[in-house]
Amino acid sequence: MGSVKATTEEDYNKLRSIFSDARISIMTEEEKDIYTENDVTVEEKLYKGTQTTNGTYIYEEIDPSLEDDIRESAEVSTLDDSFHQTTYKKITLLDAELSSSLHRVTVYTQWLITPVTQSYDVTAMRVEDANVIDGTQTGLQVYRKNGTVQSVSYSPNGTNIRKSDNGFGISMNLVNGGTNFETEIAANVQATSQYAMAYGTYQHAVTDVTLDESQSYFISHNGFGDVVNFATGVQNKYDGMAGVSVSLSYS
Repeated sequence: MGSVKATTEEDYNKLRSIFSDARISIMTEEEKDIYTENDVTVEEKLYKGTQTTNGTYIYEEIDPSLEDDIRESAEVSTLDDSFHQTTYKKITLLDAELSSSLHRVTVYTQWLITPVTQSYDVTAMRVEDANVIDGTQTGLQVYRKNGTVQSVSYSPNGTNIRKSDNGFGISMNLVNGGTNFETEIAANVQATSQYAMAYGTYQHAVTDVTLDESQSYFISHNGFGDVVNFATGVQNKYDGMAGVSVSLSYS
């Protein structure tokens, strides 16, 4: 039986600057190595969403330094109806440079407040002047329930993934009764020119949707977050939050 490499304090601090303790606690050694042994570019945005009278959301980007204050407010709140009308999500796009022009791109989203609706949310990425290497796609939902950290994994060929030539998305049914939700998709991406880009988005279902409805989209720059272009009959069932992007090195 092989030995397991201990995580040094330096490595842990590097991981903790990006991920939650819950996510780190279930990381594989391979995942830890990706983020600690390679150059990693981190682009993150914190969005505040306010629900309108017709059920849609208006989003604004806010200072990421407010994250701890928001989490503390959520913990002491009585969670009345007015509180439910505001959502906070932090979306992070990670680019770990594995080798020349080869990248491990990750779209990682953390809920700062537990969402009221728990249905099929979509996390997706789109690439330009680059190719997603098929078979390397992964997906993960992390949450707390009954006092423990639990997770659901999604495979590159499962029923929840939707692939296209310019990216992919995974529908994740938020586990009923869960809290502290985090979702993540990742894949190896090969840059094909100096203009290579990756875009990531997280789309939250504001009402119950089926798996089929959640997959009624194309990966397109015309879509929510510059990634997910939902069918006309479905787009109003999602919150339309903006996304994040990063340039991919090429040599």
